Amino acid sequence: MSLDIKTRAHVTAAGMVLGSAVLYAFPPAEHSFYPRCIFHALTGWQCPGCGGTRALYHLLHLHIAQAFHYNALVTVVAPFVLAWFLLWYAELLLRNRRHRFQLPLPVMLGLYFIVLLFGVVRNLPFPIFG
Repeated sequence: MSLDIKTRAHVTAAGMVLGSAVLYAFPPAEHSFYPRCIFHALTGWQCPGCGGTRALYHLLHLHIAQAFHYNALVTVVAPFVLAWFLLWYAELLLRNRRHRFQLPLPVMLGLYFIVLLFGVVRNLPFPIFG
């Protein structure tokens, strides 16, 4: 079964709202149904996404400093991803067209490098990103 783009957009938006509602109501520190990081479990190191769920929980509650403590990268990137999705969704609904957002290769490589660098720096023996 193949869904058209508008139906997929609605399903994605509904999933984001439902996921945000669950995350808002159930703190990750108090509930064990949230997934654990396999990389952290195997190595003891934090991957670039470790703490992301807790960071999003605190962002939803507008505790920016606490969110930054758990994962600075997710705290900075999440609002941009949300803004991009909302603009894409609005254009699809209001203008009945979808905008293809494609980053140039040097920008993509730069973003990959930033994520990799963040993953390395957050595991250094002295605290930089909490």
